[in-house]
Amino acid sequence: MIEEIKIQSLSNGEEITIGMDDWQEYWLETVDWGQVEGQHNSYTSSTLIGSNITSTTILTRSLSVTGWAIEDETPLQVRCDRLNRFISPSETYLLKYKGYQIKFNPDASIKYGHDYTVNNIVMRQFLIQATCPNPLFSQISPTIVPFDFSNKKFKFPTNFGQSAPIVFALTETLYNTSIYNAGGFPTGVTIRVKFIGEVSNPKIRDLKTNEMIGVNYHFVTDDVLTIVTVNGSKSMTVKHEDESTENLIKYRHIETEWLQLATGENIWAIECENPEERKNIKVEVSFNILYLEVE
Repeated sequence: MIEEIKIQSLSNGEEITIGMDDWQEYWLETVDWGQVEGQHNSYTSSTLIGSNITSTTILTRSLSVTGWAIEDETPLQVRCDRLNRFISPSETYLLKYKGYQIKFNPDASIKYGHDYTVNNIVMRQFLIQATCPNPLFSQISPTIVPFDFSNKKFKFPTNFGQSAPIVFALTETLYNTSIYNAGGFPTGVTIRVKFIGEVSNPKIRDLKTNEMIGVNYHFVTDDVLTIVTVNGSKSMTVKHEDESTENLIKYRHIETEWLQLATGENIWAIECENPEERKNIKVEVSFNILYLEVE
């Protein structure tokens, strides 16, 4: 059972809470997430039994929220006026439920009930109908993974594992990390690179696919490079020590791919024109896990 949701306007940050507790401004009746359909692209021939599916497109999601505005110390009309102003088909919103969120666009303005039983001087039922262009839910709080560039230790067990192992040797520093995507879909990321020395032409490479994203630029101490590969929000910028920001899209490497985290384990590595400069880099990758359903 869905007991509480929050709806936030992405234009001004205003948020309303709709729930089943007495203290909330609007009372929640139901939320219908709809059902997401897949559109299969296929082909057949005279000698083929059935058909072969070549690809599948995940379609949009329909969303509806039914709730109530109720008269108490706040007049009913004041509550409805706020709803009328808040919900607009020209705006984009985030619906938050537990630790998940999904974007939506209203299909129409707020709709109220007509019969006296659902629209009177004490309470008024309302309906929000909307479309989610991207039907996937994402985490509200991103997963953050720092690259671990520490020296790897080779340990020799002692006393059949009953005592602490002895560090036998330090292996070469490895400039890669494992990133696990526990969701059901590939997802874009935000890569934050902090420079503690001079570095030229850094790249991040996916060691499983050999795809990479890079920028042909000379960075200095305290520069911070931010690369966003999320669909619809792709960017590549640097923030300098004096707080100025520079768009680096025109400097991106010719072979750049906007890397996505595949489901499961991913192995990503840092590269530089001069491999010795890798020690001057601190890398952090953040991403939101994507889900088709959350109930």
